[in-house]
Amino acid sequence: MAIIVDKEQKRTDIACACKEILLEYGIKNLTISHIAKTAGIGKGTVYEYFENKEDIVFEIITVFISEYEQRLLEVLKKDISTKEKIFYFLYIGFEDEESKRQLTLYREFLAITMTSGTEEMVAFNIECRNKFALLITDIFKDGMQRGDICEGLEHLTSALLAFKLGLIVETQTANLDTQREITNFLSLFYTLIEKKDT
Repeated sequence: MAIIVDKEQKRTDIACACKEILLEYGIKNLTISHIAKTAGIGKGTVYEYFENKEDIVFEIITVFISEYEQRLLEVLKKDISTKEKIFYFLYIGFEDEESKRQLTLYREFLAITMTSGTEEMVAFNIECRNKFALLITDIFKDGMQRGDICEGLEHLTSALLAFKLGLIVETQTANLDTQREITNFLSLFYTLIEKKDT
């Protein structure tokens, strides 16, 4: 009897097996040989599931983003203020060493995308951005329903995403204290969006 392989699950399994080597080698230095050896499969098998190295990198980054999203959703389910939820949205990728390692990889991905990226890399980045935009929109909607913040703030989603992206870059290039930067920004930002008693 033939064994039926779930190709999507196998792709994810290979990606999960290779998360650590991607963090160790980075995108540019990662090879198909590294991937095959780490996943315990042949190079030919790698190409059965992935078109090229970038395809594997997308899958691994997708795994990281899914993990990040799960952590964030757990925080967002808590009974905390809208301000705290926005803080965690901005801070959750900086809170521990593992997250910081993943951010280093994401910075490399952004740099490659901006300098020599393919259409697929740009499309993947847009897909990731849209996913996070939905999370911010949900935070705003929840805050509006609770009466914490003013109505009609959806247009500020891009501003928060731009601030977070700026943090991702600036914490590396300007050695900023992320927690302090977020706290200072949020103090000013929240004075604009907080629902005032009339």
